[in-house]
Amino acid sequence: MKTELPSLITPDTQLGLALAGQLADRLHAEMEQTNVKEKWLGGMNYLTANPIPKEVVAGILFYAIAAANQGWTSKA
Repeated sequence: MKTELPSLITPDTQLGLALAGQLADRLHAEMEQTNVKEKWLGGMNYLTANPIPKEVVAGILFYAIAAANQGWTSKA
C-alpha cells in the first residue's frame, strides 16, 4: 500500500488542528476497513479491542503536528 502523506509543517495552530482532523478521519476509515468481523477457527469467538474514538486519534496527531512545528514559536 503506497500512501502519500502531507507535511506536518503548518503556519499556525488552526491549520495544524485541521490537518490533525483530516489525518484522523483518514486513519479511522482505514482502521474500520481492517476491523472486519470474521469467524475464528474452531468456532472460537475472541473479543476484539474497542475502536479508538476519532477525537482521541486527532488529539494525538495534533500533538505530533505541534511537536513538528516546535509549538509554532518559529516561522514555518
